[in-house]
Amino acid sequence: RCLQVENEHVLKSMKACVSETLSTLGQHFGQLLELALTREVQALVRKIDASDNIYTTEATTGNLFSLTQEGAPLCRIIAKVDGVLCLADILTDDSHSEATRAEAAAVVAQVTSPHLPFTQHLSSFLESMEEIVTA
Repeated sequence: RCLQVENEHVLKSMKACVSETLSTLGQHFGQLLELALTREVQALVRKIDASDNIYTTEATTGNLFSLTQEGAPLCRIIAKVDGVLCLADILTDDSHSEATRAEAAAVVAQVTSPHLPFTQHLSSFLESMEEIVTA
């Protein structure tokens, strides 16, 4: 439609409207994407919590580690869904294999990295710090 408009004033108005609409659409898409990722991370954390199988726990923890490699937004999501506390439980439980605990430690290291700007949610995690460091 913009190509067929010759009036400069109308054209500028249309462009501003299209730009605003696209910006809003981008914001909503970003929110939808974050919600979908949050649900997926929650499913992984629940799978770890519910699993009695060491291979399932190790594989799922590895999946969480892979997600941390995608950057700060996914680390924040993992921390927001209490994934760190779930991983802390793995670290302090001797029944898990060394490989599983190593994966859990790697995820915790990524999520609690000092270069990430969102550490205020980790207060409950800090209460268990002594056991986690010992493990």
